[in-house]
Amino acid sequence: MSSATFTQTRSQALNLEKQTESLLSRYSQFQNIPNSTLASEDETKMHESIVETLDKRDSIITKLNRISESDQTISTSKLQQLARHKEILNEHRKSLNRIQSNIEQDRNRNNLLFSVQSDISAHQKRNRPETNSHDYILDERERVDNANSFADRLLQLAYQTRDELLEQRQNLNNASLRMMGSLSAIPGLNVLIGKINTRRRRDTLILATVIAVCIVILFFV
Repeated sequence: MSSATFTQTRSQALNLEKQTESLLSRYSQFQNIPNSTLASEDETKMHESIVETLDKRDSIITKLNRISESDQTISTSKLQQLARHKEILNEHRKSLNRIQSNIEQDRNRNNLLFSVQSDISAHQKRNRPETNSHDYILDERERVDNANSFADRLLQLAYQTRDELLEQRQNLNNASLRMMGSLSAIPGLNVLIGKINTRRRRDTLILATVIAVCIVILFFV
């Protein structure tokens, strides 16, 4: 009688184990969901279903324990099956905690990113300059006026420089004409200048000859 009760109870444990594996697989799909800042209704229901199934399995394992303790002739294989059910239950509890931890980490990261983006948007909104079209037009007109004034000053300086160069050129031409007039007005001045130039060339030639002779003498000595 106890053997039949153990087999029937173990059949329930096996069915709940398969059901738990299916629920855990579906629950793991809630990981890495983008923009998930709050737990959805489906996620909450899925977690509650898994916890409820694990509690049922815990009750069934407790029942199997009572059956095995009351039956002194229970086989070793059944005791091994009971131990295996306990191991699988612990593994499934660890899987549930791991998946839940991953989901919470992803959600905390998404919440942090959302908070940072909100702070940046608020900061940009606070520091955005409030200007209207009228002020913009006035600013542009002032910049254009400043550019035109600068261009006018450059042109004025260029005209002044041109006038000064033309005046200096006229002065040089006048000086050249006066010099030529003076040379033509004084008799014998051109002849004197020619003699001075001739003497200068002669002195230069004599000096060059002396230097060359000295170099030759030093070379042979």
